[in-house]
Order: sequence, then structure tokens, then C-alpha cells
Amino acid sequence: MSIENRDDEDGEAGINPERIISAVRRRWRIAAGIACATTLIALTVALLIPNRYEAATTLQLDPRKKNVANLEGVVSDLNVDTAAIESEAEVIRSRQVLLKVIDRLDLRNDPEFHRPGLIERLALPLSSSEANAGAGKQVTEAADPVVPRRDEFATAFAQNLKVERVRNTLLIEIRFTAANPDKAALIANTIADVYINQQLAAKSDISESATNMLDGRLDALRKKVSDAETRVEAYKAEQNIFASEGQILSEKELARVMEQTVDARNRSAEMRARFERVKELKSSGRSTAAIADVLESHTVRLLKDKLAEASRRRAELATRYGARHPEMVKVRAELQDAERQLEGEIASLISNLENEYAEAAAREAELLAGLEDKKREEAKRRTASVRLNELEREAETSRQIYQVLLARYKQNAATQSLQLPDARIVEFADTPTQPAAPKRKQIVMLAAAGGLALGLALILALEFATSGIGRPEEAEGLLALEHISSLPRLDYANDEPGDPLRATRLMIAAPSSGFAEAIRSLRREIDVRQIEPGPRIILIAASLPGEGASVVASNLAHYYAQTGNRVLLVDADLRRSNLTRQLACRRSAGLAEALAGAVPPEHAILRDQLTNLHFLPATGGGPVSSGQAELLSSAAMPRLLGRLKSQFDTIIIDAPPLLPVIDTRVIADYADQIVFVMAWRRTPKQLARKAMKLLSVNADRIAGVVVNQVAADVLADDNGIELVSDKSDLEAGLAA
Repeated sequence: MSIENRDDEDGEAGINPERIISAVRRRWRIAAGIACATTLIALTVALLIPNRYEAATTLQLDPRKKNVANLEGVVSDLNVDTAAIESEAEVIRSRQVLLKVIDRLDLRNDPEFHRPGLIERLALPLSSSEANAGAGKQVTEAADPVVPRRDEFATAFAQNLKVERVRNTLLIEIRFTAANPDKAALIANTIADVYINQQLAAKSDISESATNMLDGRLDALRKKVSDAETRVEAYKAEQNIFASEGQILSEKELARVMEQTVDARNRSAEMRARFERVKELKSSGRSTAAIADVLESHTVRLLKDKLAEASRRRAELATRYGARHPEMVKVRAELQDAERQLEGEIASLISNLENEYAEAAAREAELLAGLEDKKREEAKRRTASVRLNELEREAETSRQIYQVLLARYKQNAATQSLQLPDARIVEFADTPTQPAAPKRKQIVMLAAAGGLALGLALILALEFATSGIGRPEEAEGLLALEHISSLPRLDYANDEPGDPLRATRLMIAAPSSGFAEAIRSLRREIDVRQIEPGPRIILIAASLPGEGASVVASNLAHYYAQTGNRVLLVDADLRRSNLTRQLACRRSAGLAEALAGAVPPEHAILRDQLTNLHFLPATGGGPVSSGQAELLSSAAMPRLLGRLKSQFDTIIIDAPPLLPVIDTRVIADYADQIVFVMAWRRTPKQLARKAMKLLSVNADRIAGVVVNQVAADVLADDNGIELVSDKSDLEAGLAA
């Protein structure tokens, strides 16, 4: 991957579990210290908090029907469901119940419920200023100072109360916390008792309200029923509607007339039939006996019997006597007399039959006329009955409502005081023996866990909250370069002026240190990446000052010199010349003079008798005649480097920072290998990528990146060994 292709990456690939574990292992003392501190603070606070005791009373909501004074529709039984149970819990927590408990137990002067909390104490100054600003509101509230005090007290009292449903049962648990265990139990039991009493009082109030409402309603209904019945009777009198034995008189009269008419019609038909038969027999000349049979009269029957007896006697005497015999004459006289009587009786009966027929016909006609009159009267009455039925229904409805409400009123009034609650206490609160708060063990454990979490968060913040890389291997992902070495951070590793035997000669002063081992590793990585054999120029560059590039260049050059190579260390930083001030305090000429042609380069090179290291200072101490960048980019620069390559095996150039000046980019064109140095946790990632972009033209010559000034514990964690950095050994080597 090229340097340009890494421009959009954030370089955070190093955030992984291994890095987190490593950070915790290196800085575990921070987390342990914070956890211990928070634990001690929490333990101290927990011991200072006074004990609080909690007592619990258990109520059961009873949904069963009550047989005593169960006024259905007036005071109904509790319909127990989730909403009802939650509602009852809120009733127990209500201010009305709490105020009654406070008054019953005379808790208003109890100091436990008068102590203001932290929020109230902080709010007092604000409340005072608001009270002064709102004078009108203050006057209004001062008119009744008792209500706010009661409300504030009840609020403080309610903070110690906890009302909860026990799982999915019908049980409600009332818990109260107080400083005194006996007081906690007493208050919890009193709350339950007040709630039950209030429930009974509420039922009695409802029943009393219903009784009063029914009483007022009954008076109105009573008058309404009386008015309705009066209208019914008045309408009956107006329409002549009277009843007897549950039946209207006009209907009874009509029925009676109809019966009489039917009887008269039947009798008239019978008389007419008999009369017409007799007339028919008489007009046809039939015998008197036939007519007598039609008449069916007892007298006629006796006369017929008498006539038959006379005829029998005549027939009997005719066989013994002659026609002139006195007995025969007598019999014939009797027979004639009987016939004459029979005919007279028949004539009389026919006349009577005709009269009866005429009377029956007249009676029938009279009854028919009366029936028609009754029918017309009944039709009028039935029309009036529609309105009468309406009035009677209205009166009956009012009467029924009145009777129902009257019965309910009497029942409710009689059983008003007989109420059963919908809840009962199943377990009274006992005096607690152990405090419920503070939970010291939990407080200490939570504080320890919180302190540990805070310490871990601080460790992670220290590990990741940096503009630079957190671990050396992150440089590969950040710059798309191979990480070839990590150098430990030492007290002497800096570019500031000071003792010339400090960090620039650590390879000589402490050859067995971890820093020296890192330099040896760096040389090998550079050597294996050498593109072409022969003399070479190694450029040591960094993005910003203070990243230790000069220290790396000096120690690398010393190590090459120790192994027998002809090595030249060049300080190409014509502006700052830190390496020159440290290694060559007394010099007469340097790179600037050689490039200007004032002296040959060989006259400016210094030699270390101990390591056989050759050093070309930046300047001779005087001002540079022309611009530094112009000197480095002049034609003399490649001629000078070519001349030096013929004399030395390895030329190591300590270049100025990449970002502030252009000098390093000019020198990079002549280098065979480039080593980029960045400081651990100091070099911002964005600036490091920007510096590498400046070297993009010579990207194929970059051997890799060196992470400098890495903490010893990070290197020990990565390598699995503790690096040697003994300051006493270093000072002994420098003294030698």
C-alpha cells in the first residue's frame, strides 16, 4: 500500500482486546489505587450514615361477595384486576391517608420528618430571592401558612413509604422506613388500619349520598304518581268509563244486550217457524190432529186423549148396540163435545202463537236497535280507551319506579351502617431487628466496583486518548510502513542542549542496555533492506523537532563505527545544529562551509578516537552565508555526497524536521535509505501521515519507521522481558 492510499485512514486499528489487556497489565496500579480510595471513602460514608429500619404490613384485597348489607348498584364489591390493585396502592399512598396517619400518631412535631435534604438546603437561597421578587404571591401564600407546611411534612413523610403489589397476587405490601424500629412498625400498621377505615368511611359516605339522593327523588316521584293517577280517574269520569269486578260496565252491558238479542232472535225464529207451519197445515185442510201435533200443547194433548177415548167407546158400543141406543147417543154427544173443545183449543193456541210470534219479532227488533246503540257507544269508548291506556301506563310506570326506589331507599337507610371493607390485614408489621439501610456491604461493593471501573476507564483514556500512537505496531497501520524498531524512553533521550555525553553516545556508555539492543536491531533491519550493495547514504528524518531523530542517528552511527565500518555522521540541520553542539563544541568548519566552497569537506570532518566515528558538523559556528535550503539544493550537494561516498562505507545524515522546513525533502533525493522516526504518544498521527506524504516521491527508499521514546513497560509487555536501563551503569560508562 502506498503512502497516498493511507491518507483517509484513522490509524485506530490498534484498538483491540490485546492492547486493552496490555494497558491494564501495565497500569493496574492506577485502577487498584482508585478502587481502594473509593472503597475507603464509601466505607467511611457508610459507617457515618445512621441506621434505618423498615417494617412491612401486608394487606389482601378481598373480591368475594359480602352478604351483609350488599347494596348492589349502590356500593358495589371491588372488581379486582391489575388496574384496581394499582389504584388501591395509590390510594394507600395518597396524601389524605398519610395526613390522617400523621394526625392520629401526632407525628407533626417529629424531627425525623422535618430535616431538609440537600436539594432543599440548596434551594433555600433561591426560594428567598423568588419570595422577595414576588411580593404579591408571598402575601397570597401567607394568608394560609398551614397548608404548605402540612404539604411539605406529608411529602417528607411519604418519602419513607413504599407500597407495592406482591408479584401477581392480591396482596399489597406497605413498607415504612424510620430511624426507630418500633416507630416503623407502628406507622406501617397504622397506615393499613387508616386505609381500611377510610375504605369503610367511603362506602358509608356513598351509601349516605345515595340515601339522600333517593330521598329527594322519592318526593318528586310521589307527586308524579299522584298526578298520574288523578289524570286517569278524571279521564274515566269525563269519558263515563266505569269498572265493576275488574270489567268495564259498558262492556258488560254490551255483552248482556248481545245475549238478549241472540235469545230474542232464536225465539222469534222458533215462533215464526211454528206459526207458519200451523198456517200451512190449516190452509191445506189437514186434520186437527196434525195441527195439534204441531202445537205441542198439554191441553190439546188431554183433549186429544179424551177424543180418542170417546172414539174407542163409540167403536166398542157400536158392536153391541145400535145407532139409536142411548149409550150410542151419549157417546156420540161426548165425541162431538170433545171435537168441539179440541178445535176451540187449537184455534185459541193458533191465535196465541201468532201473538207470541209478533211479540218475539218486536222484541228482536227492539234489541237489535239497542245493540247498535251499544256498539256505537262501545266504539267511542274504545277510542277513549287508547288515551286511557296511555295515562294508565304512565301512572303504572311512575308507580313501579317509585316502589323500586322506595324499597331501595328503605333498604339503604336500614343497612347504611352495615358495611364490610374490600381489604383485610393478613400480616401485621413486627418490630424489625436488623436495619434495612444503609446496606453497607452493597455500598462498599458498589464503590469498589465503581472505583475499579473508573480506574479502568482512566487506564483506557490514558491508553487511547492521545494524538499519537498508543503502541509501536500501530505505526504500520498508520503509515503503511514496516515497523523496524522501537527505542525505549530514557531520561537522557532528548534533543535539548546539555552534556555532550548524554543520549547521543548511549551505545558507548551503556552497551548492555535495552536502548543499545534496540539500536542493534535497527541496524540489522536497515541492512537487510539495503537495495544495492556498496557505500550508502542513510537519512534519519522526523516530522517535528524533539522526536529523537538526532539521538537515533548518533547512536546508529556509533554502532556502525564500533563494528569496523568507515562511518560518517553528518549533521544536516543547518538551522538548529543540535547534534553539532552536543558532539563538536569546538569546530572550525562544517557542512555549510564545505557546500559554500570555503573549505574542503575533509578539513571539516572530525574523528572520534574511541570509536573511529567521523563526524561532519553542520556549521563552523559562524553565520551561514546564504539560505540553508539553497545550500542543500545547490549543485555542490550531490558532488559533496559523491565525494564522501567514495571515502566512507556508510553515511548517516541527521536531517532537520520534515514539516517545518523543506531541507529534508531536498536531502531525501540523494539518500539510498530513509528511516522515519516518530515519538511514541507524542507525534500526532495526522502530522506523521502528512510528513510521509512529503516523502512520497522517494517512498521506495523508505526502509521503515522507528518508534522512539517508548515506555519501558510497553516494550516489556510486547517483548515479554524487562528492558535494562540502569542509570548507574550508564553514568559509569560515560565516566570511563
